[in-house]
Order: sequence, then C-alpha cells, then structure tokens
Amino acid sequence: MTTSRTKSLSTKHGKPYVIIGNSAAGIAASREVRRQDPKGRITILSDEPTLGYSRVMLPLYIAGKINRPGMVFAMRDFYAGLRINLVRGDAVESIDPKGQRVFTGKGVNFPYDRLLIATGASPRILDLPGSNLPGIHYLRKMSDAERIRRDLASFRGPVLLVGGGLVSVKALEALIHRKRKVYMVISSNRILSQMLDETASHLFLDGLREKGVSVRLSTDVQAFEGKDRIEGARLSDGTFLPCSLAIIGKGVRPNIGLLEGAGIQLNEGIVVDPHMATSLPSIYAAGDVAETLDLLEKRHRGQPIWPLAAEGGRIAGANMADLPCVLPGGLRMNIVEALGMRAVSVGAEQGEQTFRYFPRAGSVYRKLSFSGGRLTGFLLAGDIRCAGVLTSLVKTETPVSPSVLEEGLEHGFSYSPRFRALQGEVSSGVSGGS
Repeated sequence: MTTSRTKSLSTKHGKPYVIIGNSAAGIAASREVRRQDPKGRITILSDEPTLGYSRVMLPLYIAGKINRPGMVFAMRDFYAGLRINLVRGDAVESIDPKGQRVFTGKGVNFPYDRLLIATGASPRILDLPGSNLPGIHYLRKMSDAERIRRDLASFRGPVLLVGGGLVSVKALEALIHRKRKVYMVISSNRILSQMLDETASHLFLDGLREKGVSVRLSTDVQAFEGKDRIEGARLSDGTFLPCSLAIIGKGVRPNIGLLEGAGIQLNEGIVVDPHMATSLPSIYAAGDVAETLDLLEKRHRGQPIWPLAAEGGRIAGANMADLPCVLPGGLRMNIVEALGMRAVSVGAEQGEQTFRYFPRAGSVYRKLSFSGGRLTGFLLAGDIRCAGVLTSLVKTETPVSPSVLEEGLEHGFSYSPRFRALQGEVSSGVSGGS
C-alpha cells in the first residue's frame, strides 16, 4: 500500500480536501481535518439531500419514536462552524486520480489535494420474479424510511421481513411497536446468523414467538406476487404468505461503482492500510466501503459497524492533514438490543477451547472461545455486563487462562473476584498484548 503524494494543489487559500460521503466516517474525517488544518478548504459531497443523520436510528423513525430532526447529528451550524462546503443531492460519478478531480452527476468537478472515499454501502438487491412490485422496500437511507412509513400508513395488512440480520431485527421492533402482524423468512437455520450461534438464536426466537412473530427458518422467497403492488410471497416450501408490504434485509455491498477503471486495489470493498490510505496516492477510504485488517484473521475484510466507521474516518482525516496516525485493525463485532433482548458477539466464533453456560429454561447465555492461551472471542446473550472488558482482552491479545474466566460463566463475570482483578489490570494497562 502506498501513502505517497501526487502534486499538491495547495494555494494561499488553503489545501483542498474533498470527502465523498456525509455519514459517520465522512463527518468524523472533516472534524479531524479541520482540527489539524485550520486553513484547509473542506468539501463534503453527498448524494442525499439531508444533513448528516444517524442511519442506526431509521427503525426508531419508522416506529414513530423519533422525528427527523432528532436523527440529525451534524446540524447546519456544524458545517458552518468548521467552514465546510456541504454539497447535497449530487452523487459523485467518477474520479480522475491523475488530474486529482472528482466529477458529479450534475456536471460539477472538484479538485482535491487529499480525497476521502466514504461512500458507504447499499443493500443487496433480490433478483426474483415480482421483485419490482410497489410495496417492496429496502432500508438504508432516510428516503427508504419515508417510503416505508407512507406504506405503513396506507396499507394495514401483514408485513413480510426477508432476512434475519440486524436490519430485519430492528425493523421488526419498529413494526411490533406499530402493532403490525409480521412474518419473517430467513434462509439460514438461525436468526442473526452473523453473530449468534444456534443456542443464542433459539433464545431470541423464543422471545419473538412469544410476541406473536411468525418465523420461518431455512426458507427462501422464490417470488413476489401481486397485480398493482405486492400481495404476498411464494416460498421455497410452496407456502404463500399474504402481505401488504415487504422489507428486504439481505446484507449490503460496498459502494465502489465510481471507482471502476480508477486502478485502485479492491476486494469487495476498498483495501486500506493502517493509515486508511488506498493503493492510489492521496486517496483514503473509511467506513462501510473500506476493508481494514481483521486483527484475528489477519486479512482485510469489511466491518460495517458505526464506531469503526467513525474511528476510521478520524484516522483518515488526521493522515490527510499530514498528522501520522494508525488504525491497527478491527474485530468482528456485533451488538443488538431489540424487543427486550440483548446480545454482544466479538471475535472468533470457535476456538481451540470453547466454554458455554446456558441453564435450562434460562434467559442468559454465555460462550467463551480460547486459542493460544488467549481469549479470541465471546458471545453474551441476555446479560451483557462486562462485554467491554472481554472485548479489550480479545483486542489486546492479553494472555489469560480459561480458568480465570470460566468461573464467571455461571454467576456472571462481575461476580468473579479473579475477573475483577483481571479487569483492573486491563484498565490500568498492566497486561500486555499486541
């Protein structure tokens, strides 16, 4: 990976920085650039007409628990105070790395000395018969949430959720709050398959079924049916489920289309080094579009979580403004809190040794995975106390015997004297690790 520079476009009016993307990574980067370079000229380009808002709050907006202004975390005075030129509603279509310019759909071009690509990701689109019928939705942007709200207000029939990931689970919570009948159709044999094992999945599913949610596992939608709009879905088991709208949550793809032919190193997303620099000079990437180093797997992979997007944006912004700063990498990490149920999953799903605690008829589940004398992953469901300390143990690769943590499985880690002692070491930085 190169961090070399192309020609500088800095003038007496300051160095031009261009940031493509107005969410967690882009906004964190702009804040850091301004902190390091008071004279620089910062432009943020966004394909949406909105101010910076929290995508994780979209289900709350659908539920009616929050209004649009409550979702905005970068108000007008944020951009004005940092002297940021925010260009809204104009998508970037291409980049010229040699000429150091970006070109938008409205025919405007912007020169840059440093460029950050923080274009995020888009939903994976189902290509099925009837998939273009009105009433079939994806949930990624404010405009998606607006369309779903309008349909919920106009049509009172059941709602079909396709997929069992985080988007579907949070959408489910919003729909139950609105007292809607909900069907879930999940291809996998468990819900939240990217974070829960089979035991934790059963724990979640029991809670959903108690709330009247119909969940079908190991089942696919084969076709959507309807005349003027969706009226139902035909499933792989031959069942027909009636519904008045559907929300699809089958994962996301990094938005890398504008980089076609640019010569940048890509996997599924943009490969970056610890400085968040891409393979092209003066171009950085952060957020869901970027692939950082997985600290456990030692390979580059996308890790689409809000905290890592914000931290990656901050690191990129510092390096763009010539302050050397590194992000060693990230961990597989998922947190969900919905319908009164909570779970945290970090790191490896299995290890050389795996310990579990799940009492019969219990509402708590704990799993610890160890390899090479270290904690390499854990899963907590129900009681998620001490997840922060466990995460630190995984991230720092702190040597720890399974016996030190095993005693906390049954009664909870906060009640374990040996764990509390270890917690003090981690907090004070006594324990080592890479």
